[in-house]
Amino acid sequence: MRTRRVVVGAIASAVLLVAGVGLFIVGLQALTGGTGARAPTSTPFAPVVKLLTPLPGVTFVAPVATAIPGKPAPTAAATAPIAAPTLVAGGPPDPDGQVAGIKDFSCPAPRVAPAKFGYGIQSNWPVGNIGEWNSVMAEKLKLTWTKAQFRWKDYEPERGKIDAYRWQILDAFVGDANKKGLNILFGVIDAPNYLRTSFKGGNAGPPDDFNEAARLFKRITARYRGCVQAIEVWNEMNLDREWQTPRGVIAGVEYVNFLKVVGPAIREEDPNMLLVMGALSPVGATVAGQFTDDFAYMDQFVAAGGAGLVDCVGVHLNGFNFPPDKEWNAGYNDPTAKFRGPFDNPDHSWSFVSTIKGYRQRTNKPMCVTEFGWPSMENLGVPGFPPGFDFALDNTEKEQADWIAQGFTILRELGYVRFGIVFNLDYSRKIGQKPNEAGGDPAIYSVIRTDGTLRPAFDAIERMPKP
Repeated sequence: MRTRRVVVGAIASAVLLVAGVGLFIVGLQALTGGTGARAPTSTPFAPVVKLLTPLPGVTFVAPVATAIPGKPAPTAAATAPIAAPTLVAGGPPDPDGQVAGIKDFSCPAPRVAPAKFGYGIQSNWPVGNIGEWNSVMAEKLKLTWTKAQFRWKDYEPERGKIDAYRWQILDAFVGDANKKGLNILFGVIDAPNYLRTSFKGGNAGPPDDFNEAARLFKRITARYRGCVQAIEVWNEMNLDREWQTPRGVIAGVEYVNFLKVVGPAIREEDPNMLLVMGALSPVGATVAGQFTDDFAYMDQFVAAGGAGLVDCVGVHLNGFNFPPDKEWNAGYNDPTAKFRGPFDNPDHSWSFVSTIKGYRQRTNKPMCVTEFGWPSMENLGVPGFPPGFDFALDNTEKEQADWIAQGFTILRELGYVRFGIVFNLDYSRKIGQKPNEAGGDPAIYSVIRTDGTLRPAFDAIERMPKP
């Protein structure tokens, strides 16, 4: 994770906060015993069971056994081209979604995204007992959405080769979540290096040839049609760490050109799947070649015709030490706050409600909040904070809980938000870094502590009305 420092006043802190929050931790090794060899693709797959062990007095739902969903290899009739998408439980797999070396996937209970506002949370899903954590989200917290980040380079690590083990884990997660009633958002990021020629600073980015991305999106949309209700096309494209290309341009028109190639591949395979614009990082400042102000980027996106290419605008709202209902320019001040960015250098990017309203005003599109939350260092058992996240010291666990519940209410009452997904459920239990270490920042957003006990935010999410 990039070292965060105040560069453009306090506003530029937002860039690196979201860089840390948006970072997907490589917890997949925990399922394979570290860096050891994976099971051969001919071996039946079963997730490694790593049970959460809460302290006395904390009760979770019982673990649920998880197996690979899907049907045997399709027959000759099933491999014929499918003229139009169908949502039939146990129907024949789409040949466009086949992955060499593993069984085809057939969605247990196909459905489209509900019109009703959805409540969700993100889990570090590849790590631990997949069935248990899905049950926590669906049955304990009674949520209706979850997010799974799909890091492309992990699934196609070499040209012409796939990582069958990871695809099997994903099949297990998707099938189990679907059977438990969870709607799924896929967030697709980070093209393999062999498809790219620009790697400044080790940054991620799209493939040089956007048609390669269309091929991938076609495969995953076909494979998981009816089980994945929404797909977020990339992530924080206004940052160079996510959008490093040979052109070195961070502008809305670049992303629109990407969508013009990728979007039709998604629509062809599943016109019912919500196509979500990749959420921007709420930056509030521009440094050429490094990051672009999210409002300016959104204006560019709209001017280039991007709004007509998506069903929903992805949104990241990452809290800082600022309550969700406060507008950035309303004069709100917390005199007890040690981190002074939102109060001494006011800007829309600090504000939950100002950011989402600004996106709506620019696009007139539905909003899909793919990450939101507030960090707190309280009761995590370590001093200090991860580098660049000193504002987490200002937030108590009670504030974290109250603001998440209030945030859900605000999103629902706005009337144009399809769903809100909290970041995060369980990263505190599933990453190797301590909460005060570099790379440990996802833990400070978790609603479960590192020792397995529940933070007040967990209880708040469980108990809050979900109309």
